[in-house]
Amino acid sequence: MNTAQNRPLGQDRRLEGLNAAASLLRSKTNRYAWYGLGIALLAIIAATLLAARAAYGDIDGDKLLRIHGENPALWLLDAMPLIFLVWGQYIGNVLSYQAGALLLDETAALREQTTILQHELERSPVEGHTLGLPNRHSFISLIGRALTRRRVHGMPVAVMTLASEQYHETEQSQGRDASYALINQLTERLKSVLGENDVLAHFGHDDFGILLPQVSDEAEARRFASRLQFALDTPVSVGRQSLGLRVSVGIALAPEHGEDAETLIRHAEIAKYAAAGDQRDYRVYEPDLDDARSARPRRIAELHAALYNDGLADDYMLQQPLQAELPPRLRLVPYWTHPRQGRLEEAEFLNLPDRLSLVHSLTLWQFREGLARLAQWRGMGRPGLGLVVRIPDAALRQLALADMVTRLLGSHDLPSTALTLEVTEAALVEGGAHARSQLVSLRGAGVGFCVTGAGQPGSSAMTSLYFPVNEVRLSPLPLQRALTEAPMREAFDALLNVLRHLRQGITLGNLDNAEMLALARTREVAYLEGQAVRARMRPEDVERWLGEA
Repeated sequence: MNTAQNRPLGQDRRLEGLNAAASLLRSKTNRYAWYGLGIALLAIIAATLLAARAAYGDIDGDKLLRIHGENPALWLLDAMPLIFLVWGQYIGNVLSYQAGALLLDETAALREQTTILQHELERSPVEGHTLGLPNRHSFISLIGRALTRRRVHGMPVAVMTLASEQYHETEQSQGRDASYALINQLTERLKSVLGENDVLAHFGHDDFGILLPQVSDEAEARRFASRLQFALDTPVSVGRQSLGLRVSVGIALAPEHGEDAETLIRHAEIAKYAAAGDQRDYRVYEPDLDDARSARPRRIAELHAALYNDGLADDYMLQQPLQAELPPRLRLVPYWTHPRQGRLEEAEFLNLPDRLSLVHSLTLWQFREGLARLAQWRGMGRPGLGLVVRIPDAALRQLALADMVTRLLGSHDLPSTALTLEVTEAALVEGGAHARSQLVSLRGAGVGFCVTGAGQPGSSAMTSLYFPVNEVRLSPLPLQRALTEAPMREAFDALLNVLRHLRQGITLGNLDNAEMLALARTREVAYLEGQAVRARMRPEDVERWLGEA
């Protein structure tokens, strides 16, 4: 493909060189013709002056006219400027004609080579795959022709892009030959759904495009996408394994979503990525998807800048113990003063980063801020004060968390028991064996682990059976409903009993009114937290609270 692209570029440069050379020759010829004209005029003037002085001894206007009329040799000099001018123009025209003929020959040769190369390019298979399908370049040309017909007949045109969910996993686990076999079977399934005029193209790997040149409306395009998924319902055999095929499909229609091939493909790609992110079979392009797709990378870049320019700050929530043997704790609550969106709370950015470097930077910032302040506050007469830090979900999967925490605790001369880490149930499950090994190491050193969000829909109190956590922070939802619904109060108490049976410490958070606080105080839990316990505190407010205690 690079060769095909470089050869027309070389021809273009050669053509430009020839054109420049021809222009230079023409300009020089015309310039020298004018030089000759000027020299001839000077010669006429000099010869006339010399002849008049030789014949009459002095020079004036009458003598110049008389000598000019009496001397036939001067008549020949009078014709010299015209001769030089005609000669220059003749030579210039000859050179211009020759250069033009040369340019025409080169242009014809270039057009012929470009046509051949374009023909080869549109029919060259994607590297590694010989499916006999149009590639991306040919697909663009076919869309262009369909759009031309659409302008004549008025029928909408639909462009779809799709990618499978199993290609890369198959290639990594079974090798490239298995992934090629998967693509071949996927191609056959897709072909089985196509109509007579529909076009299937292959962009490479598991990326395909489909052109529907005659659709009645968006609903028909949606029905076609549903038929695609139905055709993939039956598993395929790759090696010794059976795989269920699923694809994410993006749909763009002309003229609503674009009137040229490149725009339609780009919008279909955006819709495809949105469908994959939402775990949906297909999505039709919407302008809002552009903003949604660009908003996350932009916010990630802004978070990176905030971390390195003191854009994040920390508040603290008091976790008040209900059991005498437990020390009070402060939970670090980071926030971000965003330059355009104002104050953003931790839920809006804590799990935003997905790159290792940014996850590391954000997690490290939390530990450094919280542990430095904890060391200072423990020295103000509260040696048993503890700190709770909620870490990003990706930290359990990507970081050497045990090593990081151990080193930072040591650098601040703090015991491991002073720190409790909050994690979500989803982070534990997705982290797998790596997350479990991190927890085992830190729990062995004395660091506490608290699963947050228990009691909300989809959560399970049984998570603590499989991971070495020692605390659970309940969602406020069961407590809120327990205030007004007797059955829910019984269920709430049953949940607390299950957690106690599993030997889990229990924290009730988000106690934002007196009724919730009063009900929580009657339950045997470890910690209470919320506005009704104590309002959110800045670091200087914590110091005043320590002075009051």
